Order: sequence, then structure tokens, then C-alpha cells
Amino acid sequence: MNLSHTDKLILMELQYNFPFDSQPFKTIADKFSISEEELLERVKIMVENGIIKRVGMYVSFRAKGMDGALIGANVPLENVEKFRKIALSIRELTHNFVRNHPRYNIWFVLKAENRSTLNEKIKDLLSKVNSDDYVILYSKKTLKLSVKYDIIRGVSWSENSMRTLIENVPTADELGVNKELLKDLSYPLKLTNRPFKEIGEKYNMGEDEIVDLIKELYEKNVIKDYGATLNGEKVGIIENGMVLLDNDNPEDACKKVALNVREATHVVLRESDKENWRFLCYSMIHATNKNIIKNVAKEIVKETNSKSYMILFSLENLKPGIVI
Repeated sequence: MNLSHTDKLILMELQYNFPFDSQPFKTIADKFSISEEELLERVKIMVENGIIKRVGMYVSFRAKGMDGALIGANVPLENVEKFRKIALSIRELTHNFVRNHPRYNIWFVLKAENRSTLNEKIKDLLSKVNSDDYVILYSKKTLKLSVKYDIIRGVSWSENSMRTLIENVPTADELGVNKELLKDLSYPLKLTNRPFKEIGEKYNMGEDEIVDLIKELYEKNVIKDYGATLNGEKVGIIENGMVLLDNDNPEDACKKVALNVREATHVVLRESDKENWRFLCYSMIHATNKNIIKNVAKEIVKETNSKSYMILFSLENLKPGIVI
């Protein structure tokens, strides 16, 4: 699908300025002086063509009371396809890529109810593909999650905010919010003139109440990445690199990346199950080419005064889709 200039502007608006409003598509349509029906039709076509993955939000797994980790695994080449097929059936497994690490060729994220269950699931999963050589990098703190693509500049790009540095993300119980409601908020919004109507009726809440709750949860860092999520490859963002930092103060390094590097989509402080694993600050950069990512990585190293770093480029996406 060839995107018109108006389509590109709509995509930017859906990503960067999706309104906290019970009729968000009408608000955006008014900005472009087009009818809400025309806007929704354009959005539906871009969803059907795989350009837009979803319009909605990401709900922190911590708010759901879960634990998560990034795993780097040495999976025998003859078992990579088997691993891909198994992974497709696991809802809690995301961000599954073949990457160019010299030892660990498969990198993926897995979530579970607690640390013990998480470890068991990792061991069980990798045993099915004859892999006992892996590193577990538990998510200690997510300092930024904002997957937005500036399709004009050709690079991931988003605002940085002190809000993302909130120390503790409250759980559903602490918030007094129904866990099932948080789960339902994780799914893509209905592409209708009243996208919050159905979920409001389900939980006996008004549409404005749902929107007010979403805004509150966003301010508390429970909800992230509000708006449209795009398929980078469909808009020319064909490369992604995971930047790993070796720094004496990885938490401080992560804070600096989260606040000062607008190209970073994810910034996560991690802890490893291996004492000799030194790389504990992770960020993701997306761009039209590897050179842009390499240049941003150099800026990150300079900004954080890190001792060393790695860029793990994606060679193959083993599980395309959206994170629920």
C-alpha cells in the first residue's frame, strides 16, 4: 500500500497525539478537517494492510502482578524453526528474534506469575529444543516504553518524561482496579466512533470514566505506549538494534538514556542469573538503516560514559505481532 502524505500525517497523529477522549477518532478527524467516517476508513485500511498493528495501549506486566525476563539462548540451528513454532503458541512470549550475538542466537522476552515459575518455564521451553546454554536477564525496572516511529525522519522517536522514572509501578490490587479490566485494556481498541463503549458497559462504567481511568493509569506508568503501534517494516523502519551497556552504575545509565535519548523505544534495567554478565542496561533503537542505529548507540555510550557496549541487530523476527 502506498501511503499518501495525509496518511502519513494521520499515522503520526495516531502515534504521538492520540487523545484521552471518549471519541478520540472524531477529535483527530476534526484536526484534519475530514469526517470521522473517512478517518476510520483510512485507519481500517491501514490495519488491514498491516501498517497499523493496533490502536490502544500497553499495560505493564508488573501491574498484573507478573515477573518478566529477556533471555538469550544458544539454540541449535536445526531447532530454530521448532522453537519458532513452539513460541507462536505461548501468549506470554514476545519480542522473539534471531540476533547477531556470537554465543546466543535467539533472544526473547517471557513473562510469568512469579520468578520461580518464570525460571521453570524458561528451562522447560529451551529443553524442548536441546538448549541448556542461556542467560536470563530479569526485568528490574522499565524506565521507558514508547514504540513510536517518526516516519518522516525514518527513526524511532518519542518524548522523554520524568513520569517514566517512577520507582514502583502499582499492582491492580494496590490500585483497587479489576485485573480483568487491565487485561481487557491490553487488547486493541475497537475502530468505531465510540471505542470505549463496550468495555465501559462490561464493567458498568461510563465511557468518560474509562478514559479518566486510562489517563490516571498512564500518569502512574501502569499504561504505556498509548495510541497507535505501527509495523516498522511497512513504513520503512526495517532495522532494529538492541543496545547493551556495560556500566559501573547501570541504573544511572538507564535513567540517562530514558531521559536524553529520544530514539530509544525501550529502556530496561536488568539483573542477570550469571555473575559474570556485565551488560545490564538495555535499550532498543529502530531505523531505516543500521548506520542510524550505530550513530545513536555511540551517542548513548557517550551520554552514559559506559565502559563497553554491544549492538545486537535483528536478523529475523520469529514472532511478529503485538504485545498484549
